[in-house]
Amino acid sequence: MLEVKIQCDCGQRYKFDVQPVNGQMPFTVNCPICGLDGTAKANEVLKAGSGVRNIPVRVPLAAAAPTSVPAAPAVQEPRTFRISGLPPSVAAAPVVAEPVAAAPASPTARIGGRPQTAVAPPSSAGAKRPSFALGFLGAVIGAVAGSVIYFLIFNYTGLRLKLLAIGVGYVTGLGAELLGRKEGSKELGVIAAVLTLVGVVGAQYFVARNWWNEGSSARAHESSYEVAVAEAKKVVEAVPTGADPEIRAYLAKEEADPGEKPDAKAITDEQVKEFKETTLKEMQSLASGRTTKEAFEKKNQEDEAKGKAEALSDEGTFKAVFLLLLLSKLNLLSLVAGAGLAFKVCSNA
Repeated sequence: MLEVKIQCDCGQRYKFDVQPVNGQMPFTVNCPICGLDGTAKANEVLKAGSGVRNIPVRVPLAAAAPTSVPAAPAVQEPRTFRISGLPPSVAAAPVVAEPVAAAPASPTARIGGRPQTAVAPPSSAGAKRPSFALGFLGAVIGAVAGSVIYFLIFNYTGLRLKLLAIGVGYVTGLGAELLGRKEGSKELGVIAAVLTLVGVVGAQYFVARNWWNEGSSARAHESSYEVAVAEAKKVVEAVPTGADPEIRAYLAKEEADPGEKPDAKAITDEQVKEFKETTLKEMQSLASGRTTKEAFEKKNQEDEAKGKAEALSDEGTFKAVFLLLLLSKLNLLSLVAGAGLAFKVCSNA
Protein backbone atom coordinates (compact mmCIF):
# COMPACT_ATOMS: atom_id res chain seq x y z
CA MET A 1 0.00 0.00 0.00
CA LEU A 2 1.19 3.48 -0.77
CA GLU A 3 0.33 6.66 1.07
CA VAL A 4 -0.42 9.52 -1.36
CA LYS A 5 -0.50 13.19 -0.34
CA ILE A 6 -2.36 15.73 -2.48
CA GLN A 7 -2.99 19.48 -2.16
CA CYS A 8 -6.30 20.55 -3.74
CA ASP A 9 -6.71 23.77 -5.75
CA CYS A 10 -8.85 25.12 -2.92
CA GLY A 11 -5.87 24.86 -0.57
CA GLN A 12 -6.96 21.72 1.31
CA ARG A 13 -4.33 19.03 1.80
CA TYR A 14 -5.33 15.40 2.24
CA LYS A 15 -3.76 11.96 1.98
CA PHE A 16 -4.93 8.41 1.53
CA ASP A 17 -3.64 4.87 1.06
CA VAL A 18 -3.89 3.19 -2.30
CA GLN A 19 -2.67 0.09 -4.09
CA PRO A 20 -1.84 1.36 -7.61
CA VAL A 21 -2.88 -0.62 -10.65
CA ASN A 22 -0.43 -0.24 -13.52
CA GLY A 23 1.00 2.77 -11.73
CA GLN A 24 -2.32 4.59 -11.62
CA MET A 25 -5.25 5.12 -9.30
CA PRO A 26 -7.76 2.26 -9.30
CA PHE A 27 -10.52 4.61 -8.20
CA THR A 28 -11.39 8.31 -8.21
CA VAL A 29 -10.73 10.52 -5.25
CA ASN A 30 -12.31 13.87 -4.32
CA CYS A 31 -11.31 16.70 -2.02
CA PRO A 32 -13.10 16.25 1.34
CA ILE A 33 -13.78 20.01 1.50
CA CYS A 34 -14.76 21.28 -1.96
CA GLY A 35 -15.39 17.93 -3.67
CA LEU A 36 -13.00 18.63 -6.55
CA ASP A 37 -11.77 15.54 -8.43
CA GLY A 38 -8.17 14.86 -7.38
CA THR A 39 -7.62 11.63 -9.36
CA ALA A 40 -5.45 13.30 -11.99
CA LYS A 41 -3.18 14.82 -9.35
CA ALA A 42 -2.96 11.46 -7.59
CA ASN A 43 -1.84 9.79 -10.85
CA GLU A 44 0.84 12.46 -11.29
CA VAL A 45 2.07 11.86 -7.73
CA LEU A 46 2.19 8.10 -8.34
CA LYS A 47 4.05 8.64 -11.60
CA ALA A 48 6.61 11.03 -10.08
CA GLY A 49 6.98 9.06 -6.90
CA SER A 50 6.96 12.23 -4.79
CA GLY A 51 4.52 12.51 -1.97
CA VAL A 52 4.31 8.67 -1.79
CA ARG A 53 5.30 6.70 1.27
CA ASN A 54 5.25 2.93 1.73
CA ILE A 55 3.13 1.74 4.65
CA PRO A 56 4.52 -1.30 6.50
CA VAL A 57 2.15 -4.20 6.82
CA ARG A 58 1.94 -5.84 10.22
CA VAL A 59 1.60 -9.64 10.11
CA PRO A 60 0.27 -11.17 13.36
CA LEU A 61 1.50 -14.57 14.61
CA ALA A 62 -0.74 -17.52 13.89
CA ALA A 63 -2.80 -18.72 16.86
CA ALA A 64 -1.56 -22.29 16.34
CA ALA A 65 1.04 -23.74 14.03
CA PRO A 66 0.60 -27.59 13.95
CA THR A 67 2.90 -27.86 11.04
CA SER A 68 5.94 -26.07 9.84
CA VAL A 69 3.98 -24.46 7.03
CA PRO A 70 3.28 -20.87 8.02
CA ALA A 71 -0.30 -19.72 7.88
CA ALA A 72 -1.34 -17.18 5.31
CA PRO A 73 -0.59 -13.76 6.66
CA ALA A 74 -3.62 -11.68 7.55
CA VAL A 75 -3.26 -8.06 6.70
CA GLN A 76 -4.58 -5.75 9.35
CA GLU A 77 -5.67 -2.56 7.66
CA PRO A 78 -5.23 0.72 9.49
CA ARG A 79 -8.19 2.65 10.72
CA THR A 80 -9.62 4.62 7.89
CA PHE A 81 -12.48 6.95 7.08
CA ARG A 82 -14.39 7.36 3.86
CA ILE A 83 -13.87 10.48 1.80
CA SER A 84 -17.22 12.09 1.09
CA GLY A 85 -18.29 11.68 -2.46
CA LEU A 86 -16.31 8.46 -3.28
CA PRO A 87 -18.27 5.88 -5.26
CA PRO A 88 -19.44 2.78 -3.40
CA SER A 89 -16.94 0.59 -5.25
CA VAL A 90 -14.05 2.26 -3.52
CA ALA A 91 -15.78 3.24 -0.31
CA ALA A 92 -13.54 0.88 1.63
CA ALA A 93 -10.30 2.43 0.38
CA PRO A 94 -8.28 3.43 3.42
CA VAL A 95 -7.68 7.13 3.73
CA VAL A 96 -5.87 8.77 6.59
CA ALA A 97 -7.06 12.26 7.52
CA GLU A 98 -4.69 15.01 8.44
CA PRO A 99 -5.65 18.16 10.37
CA VAL A 100 -5.49 21.13 8.08
CA ALA A 101 -6.13 24.82 8.25
CA ALA A 102 -9.52 26.21 7.27
CA ALA A 103 -9.89 26.39 3.49
CA PRO A 104 -11.08 29.49 1.71
CA ALA A 105 -14.73 29.73 0.79
CA SER A 106 -15.70 27.81 -2.29
CA PRO A 107 -18.67 28.33 -4.59
CA THR A 108 -19.68 24.69 -4.10
CA ALA A 109 -19.29 22.12 -1.38
CA ARG A 110 -20.24 18.48 -1.00
CA ILE A 111 -22.56 17.73 1.89
CA GLY A 112 -23.59 14.12 2.34
CA GLY A 113 -22.13 13.22 -1.07
CA ARG A 114 -24.17 15.82 -2.96
CA PRO A 115 -22.69 18.98 -4.46
CA GLN A 116 -24.31 21.98 -2.79
CA THR A 117 -24.24 25.42 -4.40
CA ALA A 118 -23.21 28.22 -2.06
CA VAL A 119 -25.93 30.73 -1.31
CA ALA A 120 -25.40 33.73 -3.54
CA PRO A 121 -26.03 37.22 -2.22
CA PRO A 122 -29.44 38.64 -3.11
CA SER A 123 -29.51 40.30 -6.48
CA SER A 124 -31.75 42.86 -8.09
CA ALA A 125 -33.21 40.31 -10.48
CA GLY A 126 -36.42 40.16 -8.43
CA ALA A 127 -36.79 43.92 -8.24
CA LYS A 128 -39.71 45.53 -10.04
CA ARG A 129 -38.89 46.74 -13.50
CA PRO A 130 -39.25 50.35 -14.62
CA SER A 131 -42.62 51.19 -16.17
CA PHE A 132 -43.31 53.94 -18.71
CA ALA A 133 -47.07 53.72 -18.09
CA LEU A 134 -46.69 54.16 -14.33
CA GLY A 135 -44.23 56.97 -14.95
CA PHE A 136 -46.82 58.75 -17.12
CA LEU A 137 -49.43 58.31 -14.38
CA GLY A 138 -46.99 59.69 -11.82
CA ALA A 139 -46.34 62.72 -14.02
CA VAL A 140 -50.09 63.40 -14.30
CA ILE A 141 -50.59 63.09 -10.55
CA GLY A 142 -47.59 65.32 -9.85
CA ALA A 143 -48.75 67.97 -12.34
CA VAL A 144 -52.27 68.06 -10.87
CA ALA A 145 -51.01 68.21 -7.28
CA GLY A 146 -48.45 70.91 -8.07
CA SER A 147 -50.97 73.00 -10.03
CA VAL A 148 -53.53 72.85 -7.22
CA ILE A 149 -50.91 74.01 -4.71
CA TYR A 150 -49.88 76.78 -7.13
CA PHE A 151 -53.52 77.93 -7.45
CA LEU A 152 -54.18 77.87 -3.70
CA ILE A 153 -51.05 79.88 -2.89
CA PHE A 154 -51.73 82.50 -5.58
CA ASN A 155 -55.46 82.81 -5.01
CA TYR A 156 -55.71 82.81 -1.23
CA THR A 157 -52.41 84.14 0.09
CA GLY A 158 -51.94 87.08 -2.27
CA LEU A 159 -48.39 85.98 -3.11
CA ARG A 160 -47.26 86.70 -6.66
CA LEU A 161 -44.28 84.36 -6.87
CA LYS A 162 -44.12 83.35 -10.51
CA LEU A 163 -41.12 81.13 -9.81
CA LEU A 164 -43.47 78.72 -8.02
CA ALA A 165 -43.77 77.13 -11.45
CA ILE A 166 -40.38 75.55 -10.73
CA GLY A 167 -41.95 73.77 -7.77
CA VAL A 168 -44.70 72.42 -10.02
CA GLY A 169 -42.05 71.09 -12.41
CA TYR A 170 -40.18 69.37 -9.59
CA VAL A 171 -43.32 67.69 -8.21
CA THR A 172 -44.29 66.52 -11.71
CA GLY A 173 -40.84 65.06 -12.43
CA LEU A 174 -40.65 63.46 -9.00
CA GLY A 175 -44.03 61.77 -9.48
CA ALA A 176 -42.90 60.31 -12.79
CA GLU A 177 -39.58 59.20 -11.30
CA LEU A 178 -41.09 57.45 -8.29
CA LEU A 179 -44.06 55.70 -9.90
CA GLY A 180 -42.05 54.86 -13.03
CA ARG A 181 -39.33 53.25 -10.89
CA LYS A 182 -36.61 55.36 -12.47
CA GLU A 183 -37.77 54.62 -16.03
CA GLY A 184 -35.63 57.57 -17.07
CA SER A 185 -36.49 57.88 -20.77
CA LYS A 186 -36.39 61.18 -22.62
CA GLU A 187 -39.92 60.56 -23.89
CA LEU A 188 -41.20 60.49 -20.32
CA GLY A 189 -39.20 63.64 -19.58
CA VAL A 190 -40.86 65.47 -22.48
CA ILE A 191 -44.30 64.39 -21.28
CA ALA A 192 -43.54 65.61 -17.75
CA ALA A 193 -42.36 68.96 -19.13
CA VAL A 194 -45.54 69.39 -21.23
CA LEU A 195 -47.75 68.48 -18.26
CA THR A 196 -45.91 71.06 -16.17
CA LEU A 197 -46.62 73.79 -18.72
CA VAL A 198 -50.28 72.82 -19.01
CA GLY A 199 -50.72 72.67 -15.25
CA VAL A 200 -49.08 76.02 -14.52
CA VAL A 201 -50.87 77.87 -17.34
CA GLY A 202 -54.19 76.36 -16.24
CA ALA A 203 -53.62 77.41 -12.64
CA GLN A 204 -52.69 80.92 -13.76
CA TYR A 205 -55.85 81.14 -15.86
CA PHE A 206 -58.15 80.26 -12.97
CA VAL A 207 -56.31 82.62 -10.63
CA ALA A 208 -56.64 85.47 -13.12
CA ARG A 209 -60.32 84.63 -13.68
CA ASN A 210 -61.05 84.83 -9.97
CA TRP A 211 -59.23 88.13 -9.63
CA TRP A 212 -61.07 89.55 -12.63
CA ASN A 213 -64.46 88.47 -11.32
CA GLU A 214 -63.78 89.94 -7.90
CA GLY A 215 -62.78 93.26 -9.40
CA SER A 216 -65.64 93.59 -11.89
CA SER A 217 -68.52 91.67 -10.28
CA ALA A 218 -71.86 93.41 -10.25
CA ARG A 219 -74.97 92.63 -8.27
CA ALA A 220 -76.79 89.67 -9.80
CA HIS A 221 -80.20 91.03 -8.87
CA GLU A 222 -81.20 94.62 -8.38
CA SER A 223 -83.09 95.62 -5.26
CA SER A 224 -86.82 95.75 -5.45
CA TYR A 225 -88.58 99.08 -5.77
CA GLU A 226 -89.55 99.24 -2.08
CA VAL A 227 -86.03 98.44 -0.91
CA ALA A 228 -84.61 101.03 -3.33
CA VAL A 229 -86.99 103.70 -2.03
CA ALA A 230 -86.03 102.95 1.58
CA GLU A 231 -82.32 103.14 0.69
CA ALA A 232 -82.88 106.43 -1.18
CA LYS A 233 -84.55 107.99 1.83
CA LYS A 234 -81.53 107.12 4.00
CA VAL A 235 -79.21 108.79 1.48
CA VAL A 236 -81.33 111.93 1.29
CA GLU A 237 -81.47 112.04 5.07
CA ALA A 238 -77.68 111.79 5.31
CA VAL A 239 -77.25 114.52 2.67
CA PRO A 240 -80.16 116.88 3.39
CA THR A 241 -78.80 119.97 1.63
CA GLY A 242 -76.57 118.27 -0.94
CA ALA A 243 -73.54 120.32 0.12
CA ASP A 244 -70.06 119.03 -0.68
CA PRO A 245 -69.02 118.49 2.98
CA GLU A 246 -72.14 116.37 3.55
CA ILE A 247 -71.47 114.32 0.43
CA ARG A 248 -67.81 113.89 1.34
CA ALA A 249 -68.65 112.70 4.86
CA TYR A 250 -71.30 110.27 3.51
CA LEU A 251 -68.95 108.77 0.93
CA ALA A 252 -66.14 108.44 3.47
CA LYS A 253 -68.48 106.57 5.82
CA GLU A 254 -69.59 104.22 3.03
CA GLU A 255 -66.04 103.37 1.96
CA ALA A 256 -64.72 102.81 5.49
CA ASP A 257 -64.44 99.23 6.70
CA PRO A 258 -66.34 98.13 9.82
CA GLY A 259 -64.64 99.56 12.89
CA GLU A 260 -62.51 101.92 10.78
CA LYS A 261 -62.73 105.68 11.24
CA PRO A 262 -64.04 107.45 8.10
CA ASP A 263 -61.46 109.62 6.32
CA ALA A 264 -63.20 112.45 4.48
CA LYS A 265 -59.87 113.63 3.05
CA ALA A 266 -59.56 110.40 1.07
CA ILE A 267 -62.64 111.36 -1.02
CA THR A 268 -61.68 113.24 -4.17
CA ASP A 269 -63.52 116.17 -5.73
CA GLU A 270 -64.38 114.01 -8.75
CA GLN A 271 -66.17 111.52 -6.52
CA VAL A 272 -68.15 114.31 -4.85
CA LYS A 273 -69.11 115.83 -8.22
CA GLU A 274 -70.21 112.51 -9.72
CA PHE A 275 -72.32 111.66 -6.67
CA LYS A 276 -74.03 115.06 -6.69
CA GLU A 277 -74.84 114.99 -10.43
CA THR A 278 -76.02 111.38 -10.74
CA THR A 279 -76.55 109.30 -7.60
CA LEU A 280 -78.00 112.06 -5.41
CA LYS A 281 -80.54 113.10 -8.04
CA GLU A 282 -81.69 109.48 -8.49
CA MET A 283 -81.99 109.02 -4.73
CA GLN A 284 -84.01 112.24 -4.36
CA SER A 285 -86.35 111.18 -7.19
CA LEU A 286 -86.92 107.75 -5.61
CA ALA A 287 -87.40 109.14 -2.09
CA SER A 288 -89.95 111.74 -3.26
CA GLY A 289 -91.90 109.24 -5.38
CA ARG A 290 -91.27 110.99 -8.69
CA THR A 291 -89.75 107.74 -10.00
CA THR A 292 -92.60 105.26 -10.25
CA LYS A 293 -92.33 101.51 -9.88
CA GLU A 294 -92.89 100.94 -13.62
CA ALA A 295 -90.15 103.40 -14.51
CA PHE A 296 -87.82 101.81 -11.96
CA GLU A 297 -88.33 98.27 -13.34
CA LYS A 298 -87.92 99.46 -16.91
CA LYS A 299 -84.63 101.07 -16.01
CA ASN A 300 -83.50 97.82 -14.36
CA GLN A 301 -84.22 95.87 -17.54
CA GLU A 302 -82.19 98.32 -19.54
CA ASP A 303 -79.36 98.04 -17.04
CA GLU A 304 -79.43 94.22 -17.29
CA ALA A 305 -79.17 94.32 -21.09
CA LYS A 306 -76.34 96.79 -20.80
CA GLY A 307 -74.65 94.55 -18.24
CA LYS A 308 -74.74 91.55 -20.61
CA ALA A 309 -73.11 93.58 -23.36
CA GLU A 310 -70.47 94.77 -20.92
CA ALA A 311 -69.88 91.17 -19.82
CA LEU A 312 -69.12 90.13 -23.39
CA SER A 313 -66.78 93.05 -23.74
CA ASP A 314 -65.17 92.24 -20.40
CA GLU A 315 -64.53 88.64 -21.53
CA GLY A 316 -62.54 89.83 -24.51
CA THR A 317 -60.68 92.30 -22.34
CA PHE A 318 -59.88 89.57 -19.81
CA LYS A 319 -58.43 87.27 -22.47
CA ALA A 320 -56.26 90.05 -23.82
CA VAL A 321 -54.99 90.97 -20.35
CA PHE A 322 -54.34 87.32 -19.47
CA LEU A 323 -52.37 86.81 -22.68
CA LEU A 324 -50.22 89.82 -21.88
CA LEU A 325 -49.53 88.50 -18.39
CA LEU A 326 -48.76 85.03 -19.75
CA LEU A 327 -46.20 86.35 -22.22
CA SER A 328 -44.35 88.49 -19.70
CA LYS A 329 -40.63 87.77 -19.44
CA LEU A 330 -40.69 86.62 -15.82
CA ASN A 331 -43.63 84.32 -16.42
CA LEU A 332 -42.04 82.77 -19.52
CA LEU A 333 -38.80 82.28 -17.60
CA SER A 334 -40.61 80.50 -14.77
CA LEU A 335 -42.47 78.25 -17.23
CA VAL A 336 -39.28 77.26 -19.03
CA ALA A 337 -37.47 76.61 -15.74
CA GLY A 338 -40.33 74.48 -14.40
CA ALA A 339 -40.60 72.40 -17.59
CA GLY A 340 -36.82 71.94 -17.74
CA LEU A 341 -36.66 70.77 -14.14
CA ALA A 342 -39.47 68.25 -14.72
CA PHE A 343 -37.58 66.86 -17.74
CA LYS A 344 -34.32 66.60 -15.85
CA VAL A 345 -35.75 64.93 -12.73
CA CYS A 346 -37.56 62.08 -14.46
CA SER A 347 -35.28 61.51 -17.45
CA ASN A 348 -32.02 61.42 -15.44
CA ALA A 349 -30.61 64.01 -17.83
